[in-house]
Amino acid sequence: MPVDPDPSERALSPQSDHAAAAPVNEPGTRLPLARPRWRTLIAIMAALALIAAALVVLSSPMLEVRTVNVSGAQHLSEDALAQLAGLRGENILLADLGAARARLLSQPLVKDAAVSREWPDRIDIVIQERVPWARWQVGDEIWAIDAQGVVLEGRQAPADSTLVRQVSSLPAIRGGAHVDVDAVDLIRRLEERGPPSGGPDILAFEWSLKTGLTVVTQHGRVTFGDTAGFDFKYQVWEQLEWEARGRGEPLLDADLRFGTRPAVEMGLGMGRATRILEPEPPPQRTAARGGD
Repeated sequence: MPVDPDPSERALSPQSDHAAAAPVNEPGTRLPLARPRWRTLIAIMAALALIAAALVVLSSPMLEVRTVNVSGAQHLSEDALAQLAGLRGENILLADLGAARARLLSQPLVKDAAVSREWPDRIDIVIQERVPWARWQVGDEIWAIDAQGVVLEGRQAPADSTLVRQVSSLPAIRGGAHVDVDAVDLIRRLEERGPPSGGPDILAFEWSLKTGLTVVTQHGRVTFGDTAGFDFKYQVWEQLEWEARGRGEPLLDADLRFGTRPAVEMGLGMGRATRILEPEPPPQRTAARGGD
């Protein structure tokens, strides 16, 4: 009598798996047909057409930058600036205006630049040049600097502008470099504030890498160093000038870099040191009224 195989063995049989996986085509039934893909083909063709049209437009000479208009230049060549921008012949849609502005700002005499598109084929550039503000003297050579401390090669500052003498050999000065920015800021503050009331006029400034900025007055020298504690230093200077006037002596030298212990020299070269804990502005004097 034949023995049926174990059901688990039938489940593991390759033949039984193949038979189970094979689709059964019942008589009178049809297998489903694949859907048409004409919509996908149309979408692909449309995308390719758009790409081709974009390439044609971008390569069209009608979008080529033909004119670069430069305005605002007073001492620089407009043609040289247009060439430095490097936009002529570029596609006006793809032209990198930010990179063109960066190239213009690499010119030391250019303080700022605005670059814009003007359809269909023009680029407009507006230049703001640096303006001489003061004279920076190193030895016998005098350089013009602007209000940001940039050395302007080939430019001259007015003869009556602020004079700063660099008394140290370093750093070397060259066109496009920056002098000490803190010293420039300190000079601006001192010129805005002016000398103490009743004190001597400011004639010039001296700067060195070691001591910083010194004010040269009609009577002597006042060393501020840097902008740190500017208001306090100015009050000390004001009080020292008031004290010197009270003694009938000029303030020959004052070094204000040491806080409440400035080094002071008055009179005919006799040195002394003073300690000022809370410097205050000199008292206001009122004119005597008649009949008092």
